[in-house]
Amino acid sequence: MNVFQKIKAILRFDEAVQRAEQAHLKNGNRYYVVPSFASRGKLIVMDRFNFRKLKQKGYITRNALVHDLERECFYFTPYRNGSSAISTELKKLKRKQYLEWYASDIKKDKDGTLHC
Repeated sequence: MNVFQKIKAILRFDEAVQRAEQAHLKNGNRYYVVPSFASRGKLIVMDRFNFRKLKQKGYITRNALVHDLERECFYFTPYRNGSSAISTELKKLKRKQYLEWYASDIKKDKDGTLHC
């Protein structure tokens, strides 16, 4: 991944985190930043309600749990009562995880591998 791609990835990540924080401040729900299913390198912000809807529609396997969502997401907000906020160490680790995922996603496109 070149410098410009890395900057673009960091900006995308920061914008998604900001959207999650704004949504959390608006209604207090816990939000998760996860990779988009359809677009290359894009991130989406979802809460538990939308996670369940995606499971019902078949976009996510029915065996997936919220625990899996927490483990696989790149960022999450605290619960409504303010507990279980993401630590700075975990945030750095999740950001690194996102950059590695983004680099592998770009490499898939260059190799010509189709993904949805």
